[in-house]
Amino acid sequence: MHESFADAKLRSARWKSHGFRISPEVLGNLKERLNADRRSTGNSGLALGHYVDAALRHLPKAVEDQIEMAAAFEAKQLWDQERTQPSNYRVGESAYLLMSTLKLALQEADFGRRGTYVVSAAIERLLASLAAEGPLRRPDRQRS
Repeated sequence: MHESFADAKLRSARWKSHGFRISPEVLGNLKERLNADRRSTGNSGLALGHYVDAALRHLPKAVEDQIEMAAAFEAKQLWDQERTQPSNYRVGESAYLLMSTLKLALQEADFGRRGTYVVSAAIERLLASLAAEGPLRRPDRQRS
């Protein structure tokens, strides 16, 4: 998280807006975590895009691994009837590049029209990792 936030602040001109669809349950959990982290850090500048970017930074590079993760997520969501809503979030260069090629990569692997599951699974994985670490804290200041 700290890496994504710092990148957004230091290289904001390189961050671009991209359209995302995220499972409603995952999005709800993400918003809860964002609010908790804003309280624990005192940083009201934290945004959903920082979390989406952080999740995508840790997504496996191989499309086969992305599909495996997404298929497991999809299997858990079979009975979920809530519809996703499109949203735009600003993300860093690597996340933007990944997302700009994801649709075609999934189509080529016969897993088309399931990018929502890849993104939602990545965010769910990030949230689990953050939960294991506990409340987000401000990093210690670097002394020079």
